[in-house]
This record gives sequence, structure tokens and C-alpha cells, in this order.
Amino acid sequence: MTRAVTAPRPSALQTRASLAEYRPTWSQAIARVTRHEDYGAGHRWLDLEVSSGMTVPVAGQFVQLLLVAPSPVLLPRPMSIADAKLTRGRLTLSFLYAPVGTGTQSLAALGPGDAIELLGPLGRGYPLEESGTPVLIAGGRGVAPLLFAADALAAQSRPCVFLFGARTRELLVGLDDAKRRLSKSGSELHLATDDGSRGTRGNVLLLLERLRRTHPGPLVIHSCGPHRMLEAVARWALTHGRRAHLAMESVMACGTGVCRGCPMPRSEESRRRFDRERGTSPSLYGNQEYAMCCTEGPVFAAADLDWDRVE
Repeated sequence: MTRAVTAPRPSALQTRASLAEYRPTWSQAIARVTRHEDYGAGHRWLDLEVSSGMTVPVAGQFVQLLLVAPSPVLLPRPMSIADAKLTRGRLTLSFLYAPVGTGTQSLAALGPGDAIELLGPLGRGYPLEESGTPVLIAGGRGVAPLLFAADALAAQSRPCVFLFGARTRELLVGLDDAKRRLSKSGSELHLATDDGSRGTRGNVLLLLERLRRTHPGPLVIHSCGPHRMLEAVARWALTHGRRAHLAMESVMACGTGVCRGCPMPRSEESRRRFDRERGTSPSLYGNQEYAMCCTEGPVFAAADLDWDRVE
């Protein structure tokens, strides 16, 4: 059963619209597990089939997952979407995760045919339609939404540059998937590990700096990973005058801006724009000081956040 909260508006790629233009199109549905298996280094891959009626998500968006069967988990868990396929009216959403807490450990026990409640798609995705060379920067299991983004770009025959970093070669989870998707569009793949066991010894900033020297044209960065890595990427982009869009993680209870649990500090530029578009009244989009990660994010432009105050 699917219950639409607002009329679905499918879109191949989501534009980073202004606050005034943005209209959420999420639905609540019961989904069924169709695939659930180990994915390497303690990670799991999950496919959920959703009945018709849900808006097809774009790369960077997320859903809230809530176990249907009795469990110790009260609140839903936000999870980024690693893939989305619509086949004969059936939407399949894929997720890459590590069962590290109570919620994800309970999720890991589900098998084919089991039901799970789903709310989504939520938030804003990557503005992949921007001109310039798309650069996808993944840190660890932050690779999930960027696998989706690589597929979306390949569908448009747009090559990209994919920078993938992790602590060790074993933690380059999803590397085979990334290679397969990137091969569709003739994209580049560059690797970095902290211990030098695969690719360049070091982090993705080294790869990014190397890329700046070899690609003189406009680079448009799309990134997901640990906050420290995202902050470094954002500061690099702001220093070098490059556009960057970063998928942030935060604790979210509702995913729709109601609970106010996922504030992100605005930059001065973002505060001025919020005042122009929304006025001084608090809303589901936050207030003058803080944006809600769930409704204005999880993908933010680097210039929209105050990185001195991001935790």
C-alpha cells in the first residue's frame, strides 16, 4: 500500500531549486525485501521493491526506513539511496549500509519477502545537470549515493571523474560496482587509501589537487563521506572557486523538518537568501541561523554552510 502525501512529480535529475520552488513529493509505503546479502567488509546490500505510486528518487535523496515487525527500534532510520530502478511499474530501491547500531542490526535480520515501512524520497539530491566536468568524491561507505549519481550521469552519456578514498583497500566497499557503472560512460576512476594498500597513499584531497592541475576546465564536485572529509572538500572548493555539493549526515527522527533534529549552520550568504525567500518565520526549512538537513539537504552547496560551526 502506498499513500501519497503530495502528488508525485517524477524527474530524471533534480535541480537545486530555490526554497520557493522546492516542493517535497514523498510518499509512505510498505516495501518488500527482494535481495539482502553481504557486500564486503561488514557491509550489506539491500533491495526493496515498492508498489507503484512513489516518486522515483534522484541521486542524493534518502528515505526513512522503519521495521514493521516488533523490534526494539522506535524511530525510523534515514538511509541514502544507492540505486533506483523502475521496471513495469515496480520501483526497486537499493541501499548499502553497515549494521553497526540497534536499528541497522535489526534491519540486517530481514530476508526476502519481509516487509518494511518506507517514507520517501526525502530531501534534495545532487544538481547533476550543472555544466562542467562532474567530479564524484566518495569516502568509505559514502560511496552509496555516488554509485547512483554515476549511473544517472552514464544514462546521459556524460563521463565523470570518480575519486574514491578509504582507510584500507578492504574498505573501498563497492569498488567493483563503481568500475562497472563508470565503464558505461568512459569515466575516470582514481583511488586513495590511508595505508597505501590501493591507489595513492593519502586521501582524496591529494587526488583532487592532482585533478585541478590536469583538468583546467570547470570542475563541479559532488561528494559524500565523513564530515571531516566533506569539510576539507568544501574548504578546498571555496578556496579554489569551484562549485561543490556535499551530502551531509545527521540524526533525523522524522525526515520532514517537523522534529527540528538535524540543524546545519547557515553561511552568511545562505542567511541572506533565507530572509529574502522565507522571511523571519520558522518553517520546515529551518530558520535564519540553521537549515534542516532533511529538507534543505542532505545535499548542500559548500557556500551555504558555515564550516566553522558544522559539527
